[in-house]
Amino acid sequence: MKNMLLILFAFLFASQSFAGDKKLNVYISYCTFNSPQDGPYVETYLAFSGRTVNFVPNDNGKLQAKLEILILFKQNDSIKAFRKYNLSSPEIDDTTKAGILFHDQQRISIPNGDYDMEISIHDVNSKQPAYVINEPITVLFNNSEVQISGIEFVQNAEKANGVSASSKAGYELLPLPINVFPTSENKLMYYAEMYNMKKVLGDSSQYLLRTYIEEVQTGRKMAGMLYQKRMDSRDVEAFLHQYDITSLPTGAYFLVVEMKDRENNVIGMNKVYFERWNDNEQEYLLADIDIISNSFVGNYTSIDSLRENIRSLRPISTAAEKNFVDKNLTTADLETLQKFFYNFWYQRNEVDPRSEWVVYCEQVRIVNANFGSKIRKGYETERGRVYLQYGAPNTITDVPHEPAVYPYQIWHYYSVHNQSNRKFIFVNFDLVTNDFELLHSDVTGEVYDIRWNQKLLRRNYTTNDLDEQDPDFGWGSKVNEFFDTPH
Repeated sequence: MKNMLLILFAFLFASQSFAGDKKLNVYISYCTFNSPQDGPYVETYLAFSGRTVNFVPNDNGKLQAKLEILILFKQNDSIKAFRKYNLSSPEIDDTTKAGILFHDQQRISIPNGDYDMEISIHDVNSKQPAYVINEPITVLFNNSEVQISGIEFVQNAEKANGVSASSKAGYELLPLPINVFPTSENKLMYYAEMYNMKKVLGDSSQYLLRTYIEEVQTGRKMAGMLYQKRMDSRDVEAFLHQYDITSLPTGAYFLVVEMKDRENNVIGMNKVYFERWNDNEQEYLLADIDIISNSFVGNYTSIDSLRENIRSLRPISTAAEKNFVDKNLTTADLETLQKFFYNFWYQRNEVDPRSEWVVYCEQVRIVNANFGSKIRKGYETERGRVYLQYGAPNTITDVPHEPAVYPYQIWHYYSVHNQSNRKFIFVNFDLVTNDFELLHSDVTGEVYDIRWNQKLLRRNYTTNDLDEQDPDFGWGSKVNEFFDTPH
C-alpha cells in the first residue's frame, strides 16, 4: 500500500537547438490504490517537457513527438505484469510552440506483493537510447483492515462529466508528478482514498480523518497545516484537499493522512515526502535565556566546543537551522549559541531534550571513528551524513577490490521514510582517503543517477555512448548482483 513519489529530474537537459537530437526530460511518480471490484492497481504518472523531445512532421502536416513506453513489474526474473504502448504528443504548428508539458497516466492491475517496477522510455525520433528507471514498489492491501491508498499530488481537479482514465470518485484529476514545490507554487493539492471503514468499524460508526504537514527532521506539525473532519463509515471514501503553502518555509516535509477511531487510536496512516523551496525567509526563534541557564546546555561554557557540537548537527538540521548556523556560527556569542543548541533539541523532544543529544552524540562518535579522514570529520562525509540522517543500514556490502571497478559500498535499508527496500551506493574515486562519495540512491530527495554503474567503471572503462546504462563489468564482477540482492 505504500507509495513513494519518485522525481526523476532526468536532468539531462541538452544544450542543442531544436534542430539537434534532444535528450529526454521526464518527471515520474506513482501511487497504489485498491478497487473493491477489481483489486489492487498501480497508477503511473509521467510528464514530458516538449523542449526535450523530437518533433517531426506527421500525416496531418503538423509536428508531433512519439514515445515508446514499457512498464514492467518484476519479481526476481519473472515478469508479473506489464504495459507496452506508444505515446504521441499534442500536435503543434511549429517548434516555437514546443514548450508544452504533456502528460501520461496508466492504471495497471497487480496482486499484492513486492516488485521491481521498471519503466523504459524511448523517443522514437531520437538516436538516444531508451532511459530505463528501476523502482522498488510494495503493493499491500488487506480487506480486513482500515487502510489508506497512496497519496497523489494533483495539479488541478474538476468535477468529472463521465468516467475516464484520469478520473476517480467523480473528479477529473491532473496529476503533479513532482515532489518539489518552489516559491512560485502556493498550493499543495492532493488526493487519497480510504478503505474498509464500514466493514471494520461498523455501519453506524464514525472516525476522524486528520491530515497535516510534518517537518521531517523534527516531527513537528507545521502551524496552520492541519485539517480534520468527522466522517461516517463507508466501504470506500475519496478525499481531495488543498493547503495554502505560501508561508511554508524551505525544508523537507511529510504530508500525512491518518484516521482515528472514537478512542483516538490511529487506525490507518500513510504519508508522502515532499520538499519546499521558499525564497521568503522566516525568522528563526531562539529559546529564552532563563530556560538555558537551568538546562543541560548551561554546562557548555567553551564556545569552541559548542561550535563543534553545532557543526555536527548539520546532517539532521532543517533548512532554517542550517541557514541560522551559516550566518551566526563564527560570529555569535556564547549565549546565542547556547540558545540555538537548546532550541534544536527542544524541538525534537520537549520532555527531555538532553537525552536526544546524548543519543545523537554517540552516533556522531561512531561516524567520526568509521568514516572520518585526515581532512574531514566523519559527520562531514557523505556516509556519515547518511548514517546520522537515516540511522545505521541493515546491511553493508563492502567491495574494496574488484576488477575494473572503483572501491564501493552498497548500503541497504529495509525502510526509509515510509519507503521500503532502499539503497545507497558510495564510491571511493581517489583510491587514497577513506572519503566515499554518494554516487546513487533510490531514496526520495537523494542523488539519483541512472548511469551510476557506468561511473563506477570509469577507472579503466571508456565508451563513446555517454548515455549507456548497462555496461559490461567484465569477468569476476558482482556489482549488479550486490545491487539487486544486497548481502
